[in-house]
Amino acid sequence: MRPWLRHLVLQALRNSRAFCGSRGQPAPLPVPQKIVATWEAISLGRQLVPEYFNFAHDVLDVWSRLEEAGHRPPNPAFWWVNDTGAEIKWSFEELGKQSRKAANVLGGACGLQPGDRMMLVLPRLPEWWLVSVACMRTGTVMIPGVTQLTEKDLKYRLQASRAKSIITSDSLAPRVDAISAECPSLQTKLLVSDSSRPGWLNFRELLREASTEHNCVRTKSRDPLAIYFTSGTTGAPKMVEHSQSSYGLGFVASGRRWVALTESDIFWNTTDTGWVKAAWTLFSAWPNGSCIFVHELPRVDAKVILNVVICANPKGMKIKSGSMGKASPPYDVQDNPEKTAASEQGGFYITGEARMDKDGYFWFMGRNDDVINSSSYRIGPVEVESALAEHPAVLESGVVSSPDPIRGEVVKAFIVLTPAYSSHDPEALTRELQEHVKRVTAPYKYPRKVAFVSELPKTVSGKIQRSKLRSQEWGK
Repeated sequence: MRPWLRHLVLQALRNSRAFCGSRGQPAPLPVPQKIVATWEAISLGRQLVPEYFNFAHDVLDVWSRLEEAGHRPPNPAFWWVNDTGAEIKWSFEELGKQSRKAANVLGGACGLQPGDRMMLVLPRLPEWWLVSVACMRTGTVMIPGVTQLTEKDLKYRLQASRAKSIITSDSLAPRVDAISAECPSLQTKLLVSDSSRPGWLNFRELLREASTEHNCVRTKSRDPLAIYFTSGTTGAPKMVEHSQSSYGLGFVASGRRWVALTESDIFWNTTDTGWVKAAWTLFSAWPNGSCIFVHELPRVDAKVILNVVICANPKGMKIKSGSMGKASPPYDVQDNPEKTAASEQGGFYITGEARMDKDGYFWFMGRNDDVINSSSYRIGPVEVESALAEHPAVLESGVVSSPDPIRGEVVKAFIVLTPAYSSHDPEALTRELQEHVKRVTAPYKYPRKVAFVSELPKTVSGKIQRSKLRSQEWGK
């Protein structure tokens, strides 16, 4: 254990023994709060980041020890359910045991070494959280992805990342098989299933046979932890790397101060496992000793979500209806009322999404860039335009967001047709183009609205002016 944590954990264990052996004398208060405060101080920049840090070893295993010593309520660390009534509950101790077994699968059958990369493309199954922790224990860099990735998406991500392994479920395995020959770095394929598939290792079978003994690798704070592919306004999705400490410690303060999580709380994050917000289920809840609750939810179902007990208001803060709330520490978020040409200016990142009132409360105004946010899915317009360009009917296109009462925004494509298709039936051609985009890229990116136009607004240099199309859609 790291020296900066050892004395705190030992103090907690001594307090536990003192309580058991005391004769009517009040025992000292338990000190999990002191340990969390240490992580929080690092998260806030008030204490130096340690040279070495590993979330599995320095957070999860510490909570396992505190749990064993009676310094945590008996609620689980992980709680998973589905619509059929299946349920899994793991304490921190059981989570440690299962993740060490998973780590032996990655390092054994898969042959992964520290620094190797692995794609995780799984729905909300317990194995996603298990393998995420196993990646930390082995020093494997995890690359999460949404389950709606197409063959083209998978090939691009596997080739760009040079991932050596991928783990997925039955539904996505055929897509991986279709492109795996074009991904020379891919060495092993893990299947989360109760059945077998040629060319794949069955993760559940290997997990049952794996040893519970595993020595966590020693990772430096700046060593890579995860890579996410993020949609942008130009080109293909870009890789963004996060370190052991930037994610492993970076969310502690948010979980404690914004969501007010404690070791008695249960935290439910409904985001898809492929998105960066899924990191909240790991790096804000578990450092605070909270239980992560997961409902499998194959599809977002508002009725199911609303039928479970949810609280999202920070404790003790005055609530302004409709406001996003105040800035979460350690960030100094400010509003810039003037239009800016660059995203970074004077030490601030200008998002252009919100305004701040005189009391410091932020109010969401909508994105002013080209990225489309539809039902919380971020969609880059270039990805859709590139997919459309592969169809012979499309001469050129401009893709922007369009208001929608249910999804907030949807994808709308303004399309200039090639002469050969100019006389085709618009409704039939719209359906054909929508199905084409669904096949070429992830289905959630297809344009729900299509307009055929004779020309697109452009700059003098010939660049399509999406801002004019967007203003037209939003009435600005």
